Amino acid sequence: MGSIHPLLPLCLPADVEVVSEAEKLVEELDDFSPHAERPLLIIRTDPHHKKRFFVQNVTSCPCPEAINSSLPYRLGYARQHMLTHKGVANRIVSDAVEKGYRTVALLLVDGLSYHDAMNWKEQTEPCFVDGPSITFAQTEDGTIAPDIGFPAIVGTPPLARRLAEVGIPHSRGYSYWEREANDVSAVLFDGMPLNRVGDMSEALDLLSNEKLSGVYVQLVREGLDGLAHRRRELSVDEIQSAVGAIHEDYLGLVELLADSKVWGAAYLTADHGILWKAQHEFGGVEGVGQQHPRYAFQLPLDSGCASKFKMQHQTYYLYHYPYLGSRIRADDSGVHGGLSYWESIVPFVRTEVNI
Repeated sequence: MGSIHPLLPLCLPADVEVVSEAEKLVEELDDFSPHAERPLLIIRTDPHHKKRFFVQNVTSCPCPEAINSSLPYRLGYARQHMLTHKGVANRIVSDAVEKGYRTVALLLVDGLSYHDAMNWKEQTEPCFVDGPSITFAQTEDGTIAPDIGFPAIVGTPPLARRLAEVGIPHSRGYSYWEREANDVSAVLFDGMPLNRVGDMSEALDLLSNEKLSGVYVQLVREGLDGLAHRRRELSVDEIQSAVGAIHEDYLGLVELLADSKVWGAAYLTADHGILWKAQHEFGGVEGVGQQHPRYAFQLPLDSGCASKFKMQHQTYYLYHYPYLGSRIRADDSGVHGGLSYWESIVPFVRTEVNI
């Protein structure tokens, strides 16, 4: 039992059972009925039972290699005990109700890994992408799938509507996408005003003239995805500079909320992370007949190199790190869509703004 980094259980053998609370386990152990002997980890320290269990606090993040090797076999833990894309909207609504926020801002970043933001001074929690790590997907009839990428984060009904029901009735949207030219944008900003902006500074300038009491602000910012898909070569310094710019924009959003003198919180999360081509040694997968490097719609011949994810409209087989189903395009410096520490774990950042 102990205070455990949320990603540590991903590195444990598949037979280790993870328990969030000690009380029910203690009831089972104290029952005279036989119970199976098995390894257990209680991921929250309970002062009432500290003398009963071996207590070990491990708050540092495990190494990526350990996470990647066990992640395919610990999906049950990730879905049950970690924050997932589909839980982000619930978390924000719950915070707003519990803490009585009068304003909420959510910055959605197109491409950013938890690894990129884990050392930020803000409260940063790993969030599991429970599905293909892509921005969006379309169903056979051309509509946007509600359970993948940005749409999964905003949720159904949309986060703006849910916040309106709990006391934040107004909303404002800002994005470099136009509603009319982008089906994903229409889904993300359904039922709320949308301003097309060139960058975050323009959005913050517009917001500075708004009264933010009772307002939910939703922003979309290009992250590392643009660098991954439009640059043949990319240095580590360029990646770090881009991450730093994202962080500065988030801090600017926090400062704007603080200047408004309204009790609330700013949040940040991403649709997916990135595997950088120059930083990894990839292996090939045969017999998939699919164009995308990191997932397929059919099980590959080597079934041990992919995990099945059944979404609402389509079944995906996500390749484990470091496998590729096809070559990364020559003009791309990075790739995403599969199952790995860098693609499937994104940051969830929250900063409260005090009055």
